[in-house]
Amino acid sequence: MINLKQQPLLQYLAPLKTDVISIALLSCIANLLMLAPTIYMLQLYDRVMLSQNTLTLITVTLLISFFILAMAFAEWLRSIITIKAGVKFDQSLNSKLFNQAFERIFTANQKNTHEAMQDLTNIRQFMTSNGLFAFFDMPWTLIYVAVLFILSPSLGWLAIAFCLIQFGLGVWNQISTDAPLKATMNVNLENQQFLSSKVRNLETLHVMGILPQLYKRWQSLQEVASGLNRNAARVQSRNQHINKLTRYTMQSLMLAAAALLAVRGEISIGSMIASNVLIARALQPFDIIVNTWKQYIQAKDSMRRLNAVLTHPLAEVIKLTPKQENPAAILPEIKGEITLKNLTVTLHNTHKKVLNHVNASIQSGQVLTVMGPSGSGKTSLARCLVGVMPVPHGTLLIDDVSIEQVNSQRLSATLGYLPQDVSLLEGTIAENIARFEALDSAEIIAAAKVVGLHEAILRLPLGYDTRVDESGVSLSGGQRQLIGLARAVYKSPSILVLDEPNAHLDEYGESHLLNALQAFKNQGKTVVVISHRTNILKVTDQLLVMKNGEVLHHGPTDIVIKQLNNEKSTQQAA
Repeated sequence: MINLKQQPLLQYLAPLKTDVISIALLSCIANLLMLAPTIYMLQLYDRVMLSQNTLTLITVTLLISFFILAMAFAEWLRSIITIKAGVKFDQSLNSKLFNQAFERIFTANQKNTHEAMQDLTNIRQFMTSNGLFAFFDMPWTLIYVAVLFILSPSLGWLAIAFCLIQFGLGVWNQISTDAPLKATMNVNLENQQFLSSKVRNLETLHVMGILPQLYKRWQSLQEVASGLNRNAARVQSRNQHINKLTRYTMQSLMLAAAALLAVRGEISIGSMIASNVLIARALQPFDIIVNTWKQYIQAKDSMRRLNAVLTHPLAEVIKLTPKQENPAAILPEIKGEITLKNLTVTLHNTHKKVLNHVNASIQSGQVLTVMGPSGSGKTSLARCLVGVMPVPHGTLLIDDVSIEQVNSQRLSATLGYLPQDVSLLEGTIAENIARFEALDSAEIIAAAKVVGLHEAILRLPLGYDTRVDESGVSLSGGQRQLIGLARAVYKSPSILVLDEPNAHLDEYGESHLLNALQAFKNQGKTVVVISHRTNILKVTDQLLVMKNGEVLHHGPTDIVIKQLNNEKSTQQAA
C-alpha cells in the first residue's frame, strides 16, 4: 500500500482521476482509429485495384478521411484535457509550495526551497508532453501486433521480436543516460544557486575586487558543467540515433518480410503495405519514450524533491488563504498588550538557544527599547513578536490571547514591522508603502509624512510613482529604510516592531523617527524598538537589555540605566 505521508503528491494527483480516465478513453479511440489507414490500404489494394471501381474508391476515401479527422479530433481533445489537468495540478499545489518555501526560510532551512517551483513546472511540462501519451499508447502495441498475427503469424512473431529489441533499447537508454542526466541537472542547479547567491552582493564584490576571483571560480564550475552537459547530450544523441536507425531498419525488414510472403502468395499486396504501417505504429511509443527520457528523469527527480518538501509540516506563520478564526481569539479591537512567558527558541537542527526563558510585558501606549551586543537574540525576539518565527516553548500573548490562535491576516493588519535588512519589492514607492494592497493615497501620504519622507519623494522625477527594484538600488540606504518604516506605520497599526530603524538615518531622519514614536505613544500604540543608539532612549518607557539570548535587565528606562551604570562602576572599581 502507498504511504501518503511519504508520497504527499499523490493526494494532489487524486482529483485528476476523471481527467486521466478521459485521456485514457480518448487514447483508446485515437489508437483504434489508427487502424483505419491499415484497413484503407487493404481495401485499396485488394478491392479497388482489382475491381477498378471509382465509386468504391471515393467511398472508402471519404470514410478514411472521416476516421482520420475523428482521430485528429480525439488527439487534440486529449491534449486540451491534459493541459487543463496540468494547470489544475499546478494551481492546487503552487500556494502550498509558496508557503513551504517561506516556512523554510523562517526556520533557516534552505534545502529544496529555491527549486520547488521549478520542480512543479517540470512535472506539469511532462504531464502535457508526448512522453505521457506514450504510456497510454503503449498497451495498443499489443493490438497492432495482434492485427499483424491476423495478416500472417510470421509477421506477428517478427513484430514481437522487433518490439522486444525496441524495449531492450529503451532499457539500455535508461541505464546509460540515467547517471549523466542526473549529474548534469545537479551541477546546473548548483551553478544557478551559486550565481543567485552572489548577485545580491554584486556591488560589494565589485568594490572589494572579488569579482575576478569569483569569475574564475564560476568558470571552473562552468567547465565541469559543460563537460557533463556534453557527455549527457552525446549519450542521449547517440541513443536516439541508434534507436531511430534500428526502428527504420526494422520497418524495412518488416516490409521485406511481407513482400516475401506476398511473392509466395501467402498475403496480399494490401497486407504487405499495411504491415509496414502497423509495425511503425507499434514501435512509435518506444521511440517517443526514448526521445522524452530526459524530461521523464527531470519529472521523476522533481517529484522526489517535492515529496521531501511536502512531508514537512507547514508552519502557521504565513498563509495565502485565511484560516478559520478561533472564537476565543476574536478580538474586538487589539490594544497591543504583549506578554512573554518563558519564551525559548532553538535554532533549526541545532541545540543552540537564541532565546532562553525570556519574560517581559509591554503595555499599550509604551515604547520598549531592546538593547544588547550582536548575537544576543534581539532580532530573534522581534521575529517572534511579529509571528514569523514559531514559538516552540513558552508563551507569547497579545491581549492575553496566544499569538498562535490569532488569525494570521488579522495579525498582519494589526502589526507594523521594520526588519533589520529592509527589502523593497519591485514596484512603485506608493505600492511598497501600501504593502501592495489597493492604493489609498491619503494613508500613503500620511505614512510618508510621519517618517519625514514626503518632501523627499516629491523631489523624485515621478514622485510616489517612482519605481524601485528589489534591493532599492535607485535609493539611498536612508531612503530605503524610511520607505520600510513608512510601510510599517501604514494605516497606524496597533503594534509596531522596529529592528534598527535608525541604523541608516541622519540627524534629520532620526529626529522625525523620535517624533513619530512619540506620536504613536500618544495614540496608545505599542512600540518595540531594537537599537544600538542611545538617542532612542529619549522616548523609551521600558528598557530591555539582552545577552546570549537571556534578559539581563528589564524595567523602566531610568531604573535600568541606573543599574547598568552601577554595574559599570563596580567593574571599573574591580
